[in-house]
Amino acid sequence: MRKANPSNRKDGRNKGWSQRKTGMFSTGAFFKILPLCSLLAVVAVTGCSNGTSKTESHYTSAYTAEDANPELAAATNRFALDLYAKLEEEPGEADPGPNRMISPAGIGIALSMLKGGAEGETERQMDAMLHLNGMSPEVLADSQMILRDLLRGSDPAVKMDIANSLWSSQGFEMDKDYVEQMEKSYGAQVQAIDFSSEQAADILNKWASDNTAGKIPKVIDPPLSPDLVLLLMNAMYFKGDWSEPFEKGQTEDLPFYPEIGGEVTVPTMRQSGEYAYLDGDGFEAVRLPYGETKNFGMILALPDENSSLDDFKQQQLPKFNEWSQNLSDNEGSIELPRFKLKDKFSLKATLSALGMTDAFDDEKAELGGLVAGGAKPGSIFISFVTHDTFIEVNEEGTEAAAVTVIGAETTSAPAPREPFDLKLNRPFFFAITDRTTGAIVFMGEVGNPAEE
Repeated sequence: MRKANPSNRKDGRNKGWSQRKTGMFSTGAFFKILPLCSLLAVVAVTGCSNGTSKTESHYTSAYTAEDANPELAAATNRFALDLYAKLEEEPGEADPGPNRMISPAGIGIALSMLKGGAEGETERQMDAMLHLNGMSPEVLADSQMILRDLLRGSDPAVKMDIANSLWSSQGFEMDKDYVEQMEKSYGAQVQAIDFSSEQAADILNKWASDNTAGKIPKVIDPPLSPDLVLLLMNAMYFKGDWSEPFEKGQTEDLPFYPEIGGEVTVPTMRQSGEYAYLDGDGFEAVRLPYGETKNFGMILALPDENSSLDDFKQQQLPKFNEWSQNLSDNEGSIELPRFKLKDKFSLKATLSALGMTDAFDDEKAELGGLVAGGAKPGSIFISFVTHDTFIEVNEEGTEAAAVTVIGAETTSAPAPREPFDLKLNRPFFFAITDRTTGAIVFMGEVGNPAEE
């Protein structure tokens, strides 16, 4: 149970946020819930770009909200909730800290690209994990294309794009139909690269840095595996100012109460006004909008003092799609710590625990759709999935970035053997055995084949 601040207790369930909330967040509660809810609230609150400026030309989408596939949006959020919950069991970090930030939309896009080349049981497992309900690769690709286009043009005051790329080893020929679909629907950059070269990691890291405004400069550590044949990369970058920025003069150092330990002092922003707010069952939630249209927003959820973050995650996070629609305008005030964090995850175990097992199996993986002419099960498999993230929240707004990398390798070929020259021109032994039982059925020797 967190340490309570007597001056900040909630005196009534319907008084809004007019009273100070300092001391009611735990470090884990604030940083773990905030980014996830922010992303889910708009399907993806991150994108990829090289910066933001209200004066630069803004992209206008060719689609309207009615063109978006609601099934994809619902599937994306269900996968996001599943993934976030599974990180409790398989955190993807050697030493998980009290803070966490992921981009489930970015991970979902990268996995959707991979699914376009999956076949058989591998495809079925990915379909189930992503909650796509048998959505065809063509419909999925077109739906992702429309979603990406709508996100880019959602608000002229918010910068958000999504960048995708495919990097194949020299001599590895990808399926032409697959490449065309990735270029058309995902806007993917497709390029051959010598993974064995000393420059390969630098080239890949530069792509990540260029597409996250330098916020994620390194996602690959050399040397790369000699069996690596394909990398799928998704980069997300978001930069948006609050619709109502916090006044820097209102920021002051205030106590913050972690769930474990005493208190810490952090720069805390303060603001009052009218917000979309919910006094929920065991928690309160508020939405802070970005930009001119306010289409993008960050949802902050705070467990009650007599509750805990674990209670919230178990009882209310699975219902996010339901209660996040019930926020309504309410006068109140908010205190929000400034923060900046980075994170890195290895998601192989997490995704496997969610049911995507065969893709990582070097005998069962069915990814023939990636390869020209197809490929036998196990000849190409996924060796790793990494996810790097960044977020900074201050008085002006929020900057967030994420890069997902999926690595595909070919099964290592056995080392070539020297040709042999066996001449059975001397007495020799023979045996006929049963592989099923291991039994020797016949055995003998030949001393003179000329005699019967």
